[in-house]
Amino acid sequence: MARVCAPPDPSPPDPSPPEPRPPEPRPPLARSSAAGAASSPGHVLELTAIQAGAPGLRASLARGGLTVLSWGWAFSQWLKRGAYACGLRRATALDVPVLSVGNLAVGGTGKTPFVAWLVQRLAADGHTPGILARGYGASAGGGTTLNDEGRVLQHLLGADVPQAQDGDRIRGGRALRAAHPEVDVVVLDDGFQHRRIHRDLDIVLLDATRPFGFGHLLPRGLLRERRSALRRADAVVLTRTERVDAAAVERIQSEIRRVHAGPLALARTEPAPPGLADELSGASVFVLCGLGNPDAFLGTVADLGATVVGRRILGDHEVLPEAAWPDLLAEARAAGAECVLLTRKDAVKYERLDPAVTVVDQAFHVHAGEAELLALARRALARP
Repeated sequence: MARVCAPPDPSPPDPSPPEPRPPEPRPPLARSSAAGAASSPGHVLELTAIQAGAPGLRASLARGGLTVLSWGWAFSQWLKRGAYACGLRRATALDVPVLSVGNLAVGGTGKTPFVAWLVQRLAADGHTPGILARGYGASAGGGTTLNDEGRVLQHLLGADVPQAQDGDRIRGGRALRAAHPEVDVVVLDDGFQHRRIHRDLDIVLLDATRPFGFGHLLPRGLLRERRSALRRADAVVLTRTERVDAAAVERIQSEIRRVHAGPLALARTEPAPPGLADELSGASVFVLCGLGNPDAFLGTVADLGATVVGRRILGDHEVLPEAAWPDLLAEARAAGAECVLLTRKDAVKYERLDPAVTVVDQAFHVHAGEAELLALARRALARP
């Protein structure tokens, strides 16, 4: 069967009460440095494995220390909630409606493809949406350079969809409206915990593979807020439902329903383009990724029928230096890989890619609750 790409070439590209535990289908991956080995040394315990409950005395002691640190995080969140509840701090509204898309936990949830999905639906309804984000890693002070997630959105939606990235979301939102007065609705990316800006709709995404962040607040777990914060959400979308079985989806929905009475939609992601599975089925591949949830991408590769013969897992948003590419391609070639696979989020970090690299896109589908979710958004936009 023909392969999607040639064997790796050595020449480098140019980079530009206790809560029940949710199902965890795969053990967390070890992280590596950009130029280091594919996994950490065996005596080094990886943070996510510790958070997930790795066995052993050192892991237990580490969790004890992380628990103490999480008390400080919990106290800071309590102060923040209290300040807004008592009116000591108030949200500032933009002059157009704001629809927020956010997370309860850190790590990837499919938020970027969902934002693209929502923007496309809003445009189909005749609106002119703009996207506002903090822009981790983007140019400081609200510059014009987009970070990797912004560039993915630009790839998915085109350069005509206005975007603003600024750590000060109020300043960024006003700048977006000043530069693009035609924008009549702002989609706030990663806005659930950003209480400074008023929103007309709060949509929270939960990853079905680890929906409640190992049941603990940062840094003991992955939760930014306790699951009770879902009471603030207008709608919840459970993503990556294809990565768990139907019984797990039912259990997670039951847990959500204990604290959230609003719309609950189910979504899945599928690799794109559609013919990629035929091209990769049976192929030996090397995986390079720097994502919040690399296990999700490895699951996608397995679904494509490819065999992973090597991997390099970077930190979220991390970029492989140009000087490290020859070693990576040599490692892939030595492992017998026929190509190197990257996600679109990783690919946009590099100006050019070696011919041995294949980019895997993802299509986002809401397969349950779409009508109710869109009706809620339309009602929010219709409010005076």
